[in-house]
Amino acid sequence: MPKPRPRPQARGLAAGLREMRNEAKLPMQWVADQLGWSQSTVSRIEAGKRVVTPEEVAALLATYRVTGEMRDRLIAMARDAEGPAWLETRQAGIPVQARMLAQYETEAIRLVSVDLLVVAGLLQTRAYISALMRAGGIAPAEIEPRVSLRMQRQRILDVAAPPQLTAILDEAALRRPQGGPRVMAEQLEHLLVMARRPHIELRVIPFDHGGHAAIAGSYMLLEFATAGPLVHLGNRSATVFLDEPEDVAIYLDTTAHLRAVALEHEPSVRFVAAVADEYRRG
Repeated sequence: MPKPRPRPQARGLAAGLREMRNEAKLPMQWVADQLGWSQSTVSRIEAGKRVVTPEEVAALLATYRVTGEMRDRLIAMARDAEGPAWLETRQAGIPVQARMLAQYETEAIRLVSVDLLVVAGLLQTRAYISALMRAGGIAPAEIEPRVSLRMQRQRILDVAAPPQLTAILDEAALRRPQGGPRVMAEQLEHLLVMARRPHIELRVIPFDHGGHAAIAGSYMLLEFATAGPLVHLGNRSATVFLDEPEDVAIYLDTTAHLRAVALEHEPSVRFVAAVADEYRRG
């Protein structure tokens, strides 16, 4: 049976506290001394291995001289760190969940990315990501940091033992010309190159299939060697992690349905190649 793991929000809180300490350039032992704690206590808090109270979070943030919105957000996370789902609403800068998703991806052994309107994030080109950010109304100053984070996430596909990635794409993700024909041609050609890797499976659901089990929205399913699976959902205004077994089971079932109706890998590759050729021909 998978061993217990810190809930996503507890882990996100831990990452946020670690980031605040690093930004303040304060050694862990110094922080512990200031608060009358042991260094191992601070270490376990930052690793998400110890439940931390809102009062303890407030003490840490006072030591780091963190105030305002960030302080309020992290204290609120502490109040519901063991909640059944972690909802994060839109905020300035790179969301905490975006960083946590990147961390979870490095730990996963299998990833299933189901995308209806855009190509899977781990398979996107820089130009395509930038076009998505501009079209999505992301503030210009935030675009490059977000693009860079997404490109960094993609490095997990280049390691010696990468996770198995299955990208299930609705045909709409291929047909919507994000950034124009040239950007799309480059994006789909990149998709074809990545699909040659043995650990990447490409599955396309053509329009002529009609409706399917994921028509209500995109998601990512993450599976781990020694812990239960997670689901990450996101839209323009909010993102959420789900880890309750009954919630995750819905997405496991949906994934099985999608595999049953999507084209197999090789027909999907030919399908993408045909659409890429249409973009190239203009």
